[in-house]
Amino acid sequence: MMILSYLSFDYPTLSLQDTVQKALHTLNKSKQSSLAVVDSKLFVGNIDQNSLQKMSSPQIKLAEIQSEFSHWKMETEEDLLASIPIFDKSGLQLLAITNEDNKWQGYLSLETLQKELFLTGFNNDNGGIIRIPFHIQRDSFSQIARIIEEEKGLIVRSYLKTKDQALPEMIIQVQCDRFATLIQSLERHGFIVEKAFMFGRQTQEEEAQRFDLLMKYLNP
Repeated sequence: MMILSYLSFDYPTLSLQDTVQKALHTLNKSKQSSLAVVDSKLFVGNIDQNSLQKMSSPQIKLAEIQSEFSHWKMETEEDLLASIPIFDKSGLQLLAITNEDNKWQGYLSLETLQKELFLTGFNNDNGGIIRIPFHIQRDSFSQIARIIEEEKGLIVRSYLKTKDQALPEMIIQVQCDRFATLIQSLERHGFIVEKAFMFGRQTQEEEAQRFDLLMKYLNP
């Protein structure tokens, strides 16, 4: 599931030449707390409402406050699943999407991600999503895979997300009828399961509870 298939063009971008006043007006009109700033089709960063409201003058241009920008983004060829930890860490509702040359392509919305996770194959089989801080020199993916196999699980996909000055995160989607037992087994072997979300075909009440858990997973 490449992000390219889920791009949204329903929301505006801002320009470095926009004033704080115009940026706040655009945010309010689009009902968003943060939007991307684009310059000559290149992604520059994200600016949020709180940063704009603390500016001393509404006529300041965004080009003068680039130190306030955040730089969360993804590329079109990345996997949709890989956006989960980014939405998790950034708190964004809209994630800027570029091509490999940093040219603006559109947004991925948190709402789109939520609907896709709930309505597609993520709910067709018992299992879940696991997020593990991964020390490359200490931890072994083959050991993780062996533990999953011992619990009769199947790795559907995995993704290693690197972070500046922090441990990379291993994001793993697993099909497994004993998901809770699998989590316990991983922890017994010394792996820290930072987050885990379980899904599968259950009763209507259980499905509603699991949907609530997924929303909490994406919006901690």
